[in-house]
Amino acid sequence: MHRHCVRSALIGMALLLSACSTLGISSNSVKVTVSNIEIIEATLMEQLYRVTLRIQNRSDKPLPITGGSFDLELNGRDFGSGVTNQAATIDPFSDAQIDVRMVSTVFGIVRLIQGLQDRRGEPLSYEISGYLSTGGLVGVPFSDSGEIELPTESPRGDAL
Repeated sequence: MHRHCVRSALIGMALLLSACSTLGISSNSVKVTVSNIEIIEATLMEQLYRVTLRIQNRSDKPLPITGGSFDLELNGRDFGSGVTNQAATIDPFSDAQIDVRMVSTVFGIVRLIQGLQDRRGEPLSYEISGYLSTGGLVGVPFSDSGEIELPTESPRGDAL
């Protein structure tokens, strides 16, 4: 009985590993960046945003996405988190945009305002990390960072 269980477990692990290796999807094959952020709703305690993410598939296999989740940091501080159940298939060596709902609390807004005041004339740094579900056994984790150049003058020429 014990040998049968061990044998079944080994066969199961071998099948799982072969299934994972045939997917060909790794975190190096995917790049996720923030394309746009729009405020949908704002209350005293939380804000709801529509975040447009650009997902690049850098592999030679299609990338089927069935949903995902992410966290966004601004200047090294938690700003908000989001989820989506939007499905998409991204062709090999291609990209697509998906919309994700993100929630930020009043504390996230306070941190953003403090960060903007502290960085007058300097770029705003961001980091996005999360997980894309591929509908199979294995999803794709991602993490990316960058900077957003902030305007130093208003369109009328007034300093901000």
